[in-house]
Amino acid sequence: MPEEPLTALEQDQLDTGWFFFLALPEAYPALSGYVDESRGYPIGGAKASTLRGLPPAEDLQVANDESGRLMLRLETWRVTSDDFAALQPYIDQGALSVVTELEWLALEPEDEDLLPDLDDLDDLEDLEPITP
Repeated sequence: MPEEPLTALEQDQLDTGWFFFLALPEAYPALSGYVDESRGYPIGGAKASTLRGLPPAEDLQVANDESGRLMLRLETWRVTSDDFAALQPYIDQGALSVVTELEWLALEPEDEDLLPDLDDLDDLEDLEPITP
């Protein structure tokens, strides 16, 4: 019996090795709490400690579509089928979604530090030409 072909989302996860999540800010504390509880965080040791499983919400990017959704990317090996079973109610309610890398990239905020603000530049006509 032939296997069913992968969905576009499953193929993307296989190709990239990442799950791309979008979460409503009000749902993120419950999702983060689930990860901490299921993984036993915080974990302390003689040489290292892990306080939480997911980054704080304030450290995440916010989607550029004015939805306010938080953007979280996790390697596929870190997310189990049990995790997805626990997350399914959030997905069903629309509080959490899993998207492809292309959808994720389209929602990433633009890095405003990459381009100078043209209002902050002096008169460009006074600049000397660059010669090799």
